[in-house]
Amino acid sequence: MGKPIIVKKSPIVIVKNFILLQIGAIAVFFMLAALANYAAIYRTLVISHAISFHVAEAVFIFLAETAIVFFIFLRWYKESYHIRIGEVIHSRGILYRHRTTIPLEQIVSASYRQSPLGKLTKYGTIELTSSNTNKKIRLEDIPNPEEYIELILQFSAKGGSAFGGKNKTETSPVLAELLNSGEHENLEFKSTFRWDMRQNAVNKILEKSVMKTIAAFLNSQGGHLVMGVDDNKAVVGLASDFSSLIRKDADGFENHFTQIFHNMLGVEFRQFVKLNWSQVDGKECCVVSVSPSHKPAYLKGDNNNEEFYIRTGNGTTSLKLSEANAYIDSRQPRF
Repeated sequence: MGKPIIVKKSPIVIVKNFILLQIGAIAVFFMLAALANYAAIYRTLVISHAISFHVAEAVFIFLAETAIVFFIFLRWYKESYHIRIGEVIHSRGILYRHRTTIPLEQIVSASYRQSPLGKLTKYGTIELTSSNTNKKIRLEDIPNPEEYIELILQFSAKGGSAFGGKNKTETSPVLAELLNSGEHENLEFKSTFRWDMRQNAVNKILEKSVMKTIAAFLNSQGGHLVMGVDDNKAVVGLASDFSSLIRKDADGFENHFTQIFHNMLGVEFRQFVKLNWSQVDGKECCVVSVSPSHKPAYLKGDNNNEEFYIRTGNGTTSLKLSEANAYIDSRQPRF
């Protein structure tokens, strides 16, 4: 954890910046051509007697293109982010170096966004929100931004406690009591958080399923979500989830959980959710304890559509907009 991680912008930005600069250069070229006759001006020069205008024009375009390519490449090559404990250092500049230090102590949430091109080529912009200001700090054009968000959370000076805190114990009487119960309105079991045991691969639909249950608990009477235990109450542990993360332990798991939570539900609801860790026969399990929220919690679905969930019996139910409004009205003055 003491060694800084160096992150360079995605190489896609080289292509993107080259295209943008080319468009700008062509626009300037034709705009100047409309104001002046290049050929007539060139014929007034001494060199025009040795080299024809068309040859000179080709040489000039070649040199200009070469200069543009080198400038864009060097600008990309000289820019990087250094992620270390408590801070991120942004270094940039070709001839004159600039360094900007981003402290991590006051960061309360981290998320990322991707353009259609970013989704296709796996890069995006990481957005960090500080408790001192509502202004977002942006780390642009980061490859695989989801993975680097986890690293930033891990390198925060306060560790996991800065993003919700955790209570880790070797044995948990609460878990033992929960295992003796069946699923009901305030209790649900999940085998994993993100690892699909059938497909033997990461499945983000499972992450959304967990967040649906938590949203339903927030909007209802609260409850416990136990991860690492299947529907038959057999303890399977979270080793598969751990192995799918950059940091393969409970801290890495909680950092990833918090990042997904912030993206899907929002940082303001994290205060109602606590993670408690227990080991059963050497297998790590996580008990997510959710308190009822003071306001409606909406889950961000596909295309940023908002979805509203409540608990009905031992299941999670989605409500239509009209149903959600009626439900919220019936919960006054809590909401």
